[in-house]
Amino acid sequence: MLYYPAILFPPDAMGLSGCIVPDLLVNASGSSPDEALRDAAAIMAELLDGMARKREPFPEPTAAEDLDLDGGTLVLLSAPLPSLAA
Repeated sequence: MLYYPAILFPPDAMGLSGCIVPDLLVNASGSSPDEALRDAAAIMAELLDGMARKREPFPEPTAAEDLDLDGGTLVLLSAPLPSLAA
């Protein structure tokens, strides 16, 4: 498994929750915090899979203490390690 820190934001005025994964430039939203987390994790997994297929290195996860939460909550998202089979 690969793990990256993410920031989960509470629902806004329209009722949408947000989740960002700064190291991967992932930005997701959903009608609930759970949906925003699921969407961010799915985007993250697809992005990492594409990077693996192209043999691109994965970015190092930022240390939690170095993140600016800006009113959000720190969470750790996981994604399966992409297959490197040719």
